[in-house]
Amino acid sequence: MATETNSGGTPYDGQLFELYTKYVREPDSKIDVYGYTLLVTGYLLAIGGMLVYLLGPSGSGASTDTVYLVRKVAVLLAAPGLLISLLGIVSLLPVTNRSLYAAVTGTIIGLAAVAMFGMYYPRNWHFGTPSYSGQIIAVYTAGVAVVAGVVIMVPVVTGERSYFSETTVGHEYEHPDIAVGKTERGGLFAVFKRNTEWSWRFIDQNAVAGSTGSFLSRLEAEERVEAVKEQVADAGLLEIKHAAFRLYESGDGEWQWHLLRDDGGAVAEGGRDFESRDTAESAINLIKDHGPDADVIVRDEAAFDIQQRGSDFTWRLVDADREPLAECIETRSDRSGVRDDLDAFRDRVGEATELVVDSYGVELRSADDGWRWHLRDEGHRQLASSTAAYESKGVAEEAVYDLLERVEGATTVVAGEPSYDVYRTGSDWAWRLVDDAGSPVARGTEPVGDAETAAAGARELKAHAGSAEVVEIEDREFETYQHDGAWHWRLVDSERAVHGRSTDDYESEEEAAAAVERVRTEAPEADLIEFDNAAFQVYEAEGGAWRWRLIDEDGNVMADSGQGEYESKDDAMSAMLTLQENAPDAEHLEIENAAFELFQDDRGWGWRFVDDIGDTVADSATRYDSEEAARQAMDTLVGSVGDIDERRMGEGIFQVYADGDDEWWWRFVRPDGRIAAESPTEFGTRHQAEAAVESLTADATDAPVATVGSLAVRLDPDDWHWELVDADREPVATGRVAYDDREAVSTAISDLQASAADTTVYEIRSAAFDCYRTDDGWTWRLVDADHEPIARASATYDGREAVESAVSRVSGLAPDADVLDYDDVAFELQETDDGWTWRLVDEEQRVIGAAAGYHESREAAERDVEAARDAFADASVLEIDSAAFEFHRTDDGWTWRLVDDHGEELAESIATFSSRVEAQEDLSTIKSLGPDAWVSTAE
Repeated sequence: MATETNSGGTPYDGQLFELYTKYVREPDSKIDVYGYTLLVTGYLLAIGGMLVYLLGPSGSGASTDTVYLVRKVAVLLAAPGLLISLLGIVSLLPVTNRSLYAAVTGTIIGLAAVAMFGMYYPRNWHFGTPSYSGQIIAVYTAGVAVVAGVVIMVPVVTGERSYFSETTVGHEYEHPDIAVGKTERGGLFAVFKRNTEWSWRFIDQNAVAGSTGSFLSRLEAEERVEAVKEQVADAGLLEIKHAAFRLYESGDGEWQWHLLRDDGGAVAEGGRDFESRDTAESAINLIKDHGPDADVIVRDEAAFDIQQRGSDFTWRLVDADREPLAECIETRSDRSGVRDDLDAFRDRVGEATELVVDSYGVELRSADDGWRWHLRDEGHRQLASSTAAYESKGVAEEAVYDLLERVEGATTVVAGEPSYDVYRTGSDWAWRLVDDAGSPVARGTEPVGDAETAAAGARELKAHAGSAEVVEIEDREFETYQHDGAWHWRLVDSERAVHGRSTDDYESEEEAAAAVERVRTEAPEADLIEFDNAAFQVYEAEGGAWRWRLIDEDGNVMADSGQGEYESKDDAMSAMLTLQENAPDAEHLEIENAAFELFQDDRGWGWRFVDDIGDTVADSATRYDSEEAARQAMDTLVGSVGDIDERRMGEGIFQVYADGDDEWWWRFVRPDGRIAAESPTEFGTRHQAEAAVESLTADATDAPVATVGSLAVRLDPDDWHWELVDADREPVATGRVAYDDREAVSTAISDLQASAADTTVYEIRSAAFDCYRTDDGWTWRLVDADHEPIARASATYDGREAVESAVSRVSGLAPDADVLDYDDVAFELQETDDGWTWRLVDEEQRVIGAAAGYHESREAAERDVEAARDAFADASVLEIDSAAFEFHRTDDGWTWRLVDDHGEELAESIATFSSRVEAQEDLSTIKSLGPDAWVSTAE
């Protein structure tokens, strides 16, 4: 039962009033306490400002900015301190309300000037442009002048302190008028101090009534007397013959109840404020119906509560202070269903691991065909899954970490868009062109050492494929081509073997073509020059001059006439004969027409075609193992050269050809003869190969070059989901989420790549506490191995450490917690710092009643519960809507107490009366004399 105590919520509660009463004196009014507080606060600020100025750095040793800062802080402390101190002095003087308002106004003006100083000092102070120092000083001076004026002028205006001077708390002295010559009976309210607390009594010829509690200050006691004087005249009479619920509206609009025995003793109270009269009455009716038979629960440890909410049942885990820790995910329609959910939670919570997924997590799970992994977000939504199974958890985990490392730099490609892929193959790099179906349609001929070189090969096809023509070389063809700024020609077959080539550089394509035509026409008529030993050759050069050269048996030139020319063949022969002694066995050969020569070098045997002036026009690019093989190659050339076509090669050609199995392929050949690209697959016919080349030309020209390495992210434009693919564009993981557009899926991929290093890899064996962050803070939920939620936290937490601490607490408490399963209401026994007490809770764990006090032992609290049971059933309900005198009959006799319309007990009888009549007579005395009774205060 709520009684009047020294913490009863009066206007004079609080630390300020306690300190003022303890160290100064009993306050005459609240404004005394506030004024003194302002005075002390202003003093401390002013002293602080002066100390900052005196002790702060100054002089030549400090920077200008530091000096200005010290001065600024000093003024911002001292200037408000002066104003606040003056306002405190005004509050302590016997001033009128108008004077107090004037002082407050002056204080505000001065503080505004201080604020302006803080804004404009030092930039706009004295030397600044503009300078506000004069205006600020003037405003501050005006504020101080107003407050100081009030302090100075109050004694002048009021003169000596008058008994009739009206102050902010009324007249300075209030004494009742003395009725001289009257002998009517009267009463007196005596306010007195006992030890450190104040109390009061109403006295007629002896003490009639007294306060129900004590007060910290005289003012509180006097205010309670005034409340009694106002209430006693109109208070009704209410006789309490048996236990009753006193129902009343509290001062703040809430409703409350107290249960009293017939002797006035408190049994129980509401335990909390109720929102309305109906909710308070509902609580009382619930207690009357079910309180006598309610179970008793001892709340000294955590427990599971099973509750009924409407037609459904729920459960939650609460600690010893009834603070909820965990709760069910879904409600059930019957008690057995929610009990099954609770048992599932208790079975798994002990083995549950702690799982913290900041952004993304990869779960390892055992499947029928091995181990797989699943990428999940912080809400455990499945984003992607591995396409293949792994033989063990360790292999799967290693693969996941490898993927997470590679996915950070993975390139994004779009399915349905052609692309050059630069990818890893073992320790090397290669490239391929894929079409809009994702199939490779071109590739480099061989791996290279680095990605940039491979990318350069892709760009080579991209740059020249558009202008390349498609050709087929059925047997052999002359190709004229430009390389390194000069024109050349070569004779190639369908396998790209070079059977002949130019030995000179030509300035134009026409010159190269003319050289081809010369070989074509002169080669069939050319002689074969053969010699077993070295030979001297004499030939006519251009312009009719003659020259010579010495060739060894392998066809290598050992010496020649150099730049020297002879007018006649005889002169050349004479000059040549002078060298005969160096080669006595050398033959003498005269070249009159173009001829073929067979020769041998470090690479093997070859041939060369020499014109009639001795210049080498062509040679065999190929070397042969024997002279006979070289001779056969030369003979083949001589036999067919007249029918071989000549073709000009531009920046490259697509050559289609058939292999030994009559399967058709294509290759992209550059002018220098290099094969820069080739078809990745064979074709059944030449037509199919040519069609494939024509189909890829547009893709080869427009497709971007992307370095995919060993892993890439491929986007599917059909529903904008993504998947991870390896270097062969084979899926490694398949996305499970579709996005609205390319921007959305690209954003998701970027976020995943940015968070890959922090991604958690985990396994849920039985259950896990999933700790995650929401808009309101951190929380957790318990999920099983299939990520089905079992339970969740009942609150959110400020940070990760807090939620992890909450999980640890639940893990420790839940396995041993009892299950509290009751209908309607239950008594809860609990031990607090003040002792043992009890409270009544409904099935939703709301407090609907509480004990009126505390007990030294659990047994005493249990006896109090039994007494409450007896009182619940027969107790009546009394609604208090105005002040009333309550009569109670105790074992010693009759007593009364005065209760206001808010249920607060204002006064009680001093004596106990033998009959109701005597008690009512005593009550009549205070009703008749109390309203006009004097108030006397004894210091």
